[in-house]
Amino acid sequence: MKTLSETDFEQLQNSNRSVELIQRQYEFLIHGTSTQRNIEAATLGNGIQKLSSHTQVEALDYFYNHREERSWMKFVPASGAASRMLAPFFAFQKARTSPDFDFESYFDSDEGIPIAKLFKQLKKLPFYALAYAKIIQNDSLPINGELEFFEAFVSTVLLEEGLGYPNLPKALIPFFNDELGQQWTAFEAQLQEGLQLGDQYKVIPIHLTIDKENLAAFEEVESKFKSNLDSELLKSFSVEYSYQHPLTDTPYLNDQNDWVRDEKGKIAFRKGGHGALLENLNHLEADCIWIKNIDNILLNDANAIGEQWMQILAGYLLKIQNQLFSHLRALEDQKLDINLDEIVTFIKLHFDPEYKLDNSDKLPNEILFDYLYRPIRICGMIPNEGAKGGGPFWKKDAQGRRLQIIEGVELDIKQEEHKSAVNQSSHFNPVMMVCGITNHKGEKFSLYDFRDDKRFMVSEKTQGSSTVKILEWPGLWNGGMAAWNSLFIEVPSETFHPVKTIVDLIR
Repeated sequence: MKTLSETDFEQLQNSNRSVELIQRQYEFLIHGTSTQRNIEAATLGNGIQKLSSHTQVEALDYFYNHREERSWMKFVPASGAASRMLAPFFAFQKARTSPDFDFESYFDSDEGIPIAKLFKQLKKLPFYALAYAKIIQNDSLPINGELEFFEAFVSTVLLEEGLGYPNLPKALIPFFNDELGQQWTAFEAQLQEGLQLGDQYKVIPIHLTIDKENLAAFEEVESKFKSNLDSELLKSFSVEYSYQHPLTDTPYLNDQNDWVRDEKGKIAFRKGGHGALLENLNHLEADCIWIKNIDNILLNDANAIGEQWMQILAGYLLKIQNQLFSHLRALEDQKLDINLDEIVTFIKLHFDPEYKLDNSDKLPNEILFDYLYRPIRICGMIPNEGAKGGGPFWKKDAQGRRLQIIEGVELDIKQEEHKSAVNQSSHFNPVMMVCGITNHKGEKFSLYDFRDDKRFMVSEKTQGSSTVKILEWPGLWNGGMAAWNSLFIEVPSETFHPVKTIVDLIR
């Protein structure tokens, strides 16, 4: 156990941090992430369902006919910085400083492949016109030929006196140009999707997690979007913002396993990963919530397939949830005087085909109630066509088996069980989710009751010239939802359009 000084105790007390938690987090950092046991790959037909055309239509109809029975919201993590997206430009600028730099050699290198593509298709970037206008206005930039123009373009995008995109969140970078040449940010496209999900008669409320310093910029874009809505739609238009709570930040260690400290000698903290957003999700006032990353979006008609599948998954959720609620009410009211086999069949059909109602200290009706009484999520999964690693798996627990999303850092392919499971895996992490976070009485679950606190994640990052060991809370859709009832449904690959780097903006 790392000894804390008197000053450390005072720092933690003044910031309302638990000394016990900090000491426990130190142990987590030292011992690392626990690898998962008793797992097997969830594959198509074995944990991952493929809905027939008929079932898709049924689910869509069910959504339209029953959506008014619930309140809805879309939850979008949107605090990601654009600097990561611009990594190819940063790498190019660094390489360019080398005295023996050569454009053609760089274009042929592994690092230069993205730059070669950008160089050839620069005009397809949605913010090309903005950057071009800045370059033309700047007399100090040499633009004699294509190569110099490209260098000027990169500098304009990156520098504060240009577009300054590294200082913006990814959500506020232009991602699209419409048929009229108007630019749209990822944030605006997400707002537009909320309008489509509500079928134009109202707007689905959207909740974004952002960095506090970006609030004014988000509100400015929101105001511009609202100015184009008619008065009827404005009545239902609702955008909420929240921030990762400072108390979810986690300490980290240097390569000597000592606390990293700030310039005043205080223990330093960093954001605790997307698992920290469970706190934000836990405070939302809605029955059902779609979760979708900020960059997984297209614009207008191009986004139609994604929107339809969000509605299909939502209808499927409602249908199963209504059956599940009926079973919970029966278990509560009639206890043992009901057909327990019918509920076991329901569990086998939807959650675990191998489920068995084992004898234990609890009564069978109590066991079944406990199994069903938890939040429910339906995850949209696409086939994995690249390198395999984390994703959907079955994991055995005290109640039998449960579908889980397990990250690569929680796996050890040196173990035969993990190696076999990874080799057999066939799908990515969810590209979209719809979650039911209220019970059969309309009361909200406390989502922390269904998190697996042991599934924290430890990894190493480069900070300056040093390597630091960082700690993240159990991921939002992995350990953070470990004890939820989950269904995995295959969705078309057309529903997944992530923007990892600016190259992905060339569509």
